[in-house]
Amino acid sequence: MARSLDTSFLIDVLRGHRGAVAKAELLDSESEAVTIPAPALAEFLDGAYFAGGKYLAKAMQLIAGRDVVPFDKECSLIAGQLRADLRSRGVSLPMLDAMIASTVLRHHSILVTGDAGFNRIPALAVESY
Repeated sequence: MARSLDTSFLIDVLRGHRGAVAKAELLDSESEAVTIPAPALAEFLDGAYFAGGKYLAKAMQLIAGRDVVPFDKECSLIAGQLRADLRSRGVSLPMLDAMIASTVLRHHSILVTGDAGFNRIPALAVESY
């Protein structure tokens, strides 16, 4: 099954986190597709552009050649429903996280993340490192 990279994973790889780097190397050695959800890419690039310099250059190298999964109308419908369902149970989820999760759900992928908050989303397949 395809893997989708979350913002936290991309940041951890960029910072040299051992577990994230090892996971990135493993993913690169496998034949499964590895993508980045558009909302996660935007969040990652926000920080990279703000930091600038070598950090931005390394960030651009990290995402080079990766396919980006778009956030479309169907993703919007899933995100809205997902967030409303969680709120009705007293669970808070930031909108950007709902957008990332809905993109992964829509495209039947597994989210690679260091953010344990995604574990609160019932139907979302999550891999940590």
